[in-house]
Amino acid sequence: MVSMNRRSLIRGSSLALAGAGIALGGGTAVRSATFPQQPGDAYGEWSAVTYLPLVSQKLYAENEKAVRSSPYASHLDADLSVPSEAAKAIQSGPLDSSRTLTPSAENLNVLIDPEYKTAEHGYAVLGDQMAYAQSHMFMPGVTTDMFKWWFTWHPIEKERYMLWFPQAHIDNSVEDPSRLANPSLSYEERLYGNPNRIQEWIGPSRLDAIIHFTDPSLLGFDGDKLRKLGFTASASGVCYATPAPDIPFTLMVHLARDTPAGLELFSRYWIGAHPDMARFRNAEKAPGMLRQIGFNAEVAEMTAYEMSVHDLTEFNHLARVLPALYRDFS
Repeated sequence: MVSMNRRSLIRGSSLALAGAGIALGGGTAVRSATFPQQPGDAYGEWSAVTYLPLVSQKLYAENEKAVRSSPYASHLDADLSVPSEAAKAIQSGPLDSSRTLTPSAENLNVLIDPEYKTAEHGYAVLGDQMAYAQSHMFMPGVTTDMFKWWFTWHPIEKERYMLWFPQAHIDNSVEDPSRLANPSLSYEERLYGNPNRIQEWIGPSRLDAIIHFTDPSLLGFDGDKLRKLGFTASASGVCYATPAPDIPFTLMVHLARDTPAGLELFSRYWIGAHPDMARFRNAEKAPGMLRQIGFNAEVAEMTAYEMSVHDLTEFNHLARVLPALYRDFS
């Protein structure tokens, strides 16, 4: 039996999440407001992220101090913004089940089917133990080369990780940093099978997890179909809680391809336990682990909402800062 409590996995009780106040579901809120368009913007009106949990405000002060003495000081950007329509979509409530996908291998390939249509952004609860978040966004000025460079560059130093989401990212490390930094290897050889530990705030809840990035075909995607559709970059894998490193509790998908409008990114997060996770070793242990830490339908809904907001915020912020970082450090 795994000995852990809920705060070890996603720290913060349902009461803490629900009591944050102005945001639907508590935590980070995104308010519709006129915001200056970003260069190459394909979205129109933008919104400033106007509310962050107290823990994020305190973390930013710590991160700013850490980055100030690093080579990346000039790239620290505290301003967060997101497309207004995406923010409104997330705050309109959970998606209907007909607009979601379970984490089966079959559904992974539905996700990339050009005929499949669903909401660009949203969240839901699947069953009573799985939080779900989805997004589809464009990152103007960003390419898949930049995307791949980022995932082999930022885990080397935590200060680099802080640049991505200065108010939420705490620490990042990788099992074999020399392999990750080896330019003689391909992106896949550097990242895949090289466990990446992340520590960050998802709204007011602290996440401490290990990501095993891997070839998307090993997750269930049809590799030939991905290539035919132009997907040339993936940062997808299975995540494990640091206190229970043998029990998979999240399937994460980030698939990217180049377009005239910039990088197109499809993201999905399946967090918790579901029968469709059975293809991953030890997945049958996840329901018991989650019951032990009190991860019920209420907590799953809070987690799904906060993950959706976090994803929308961090990847739009990455789009803002990545081109200059790539120019200066690649």
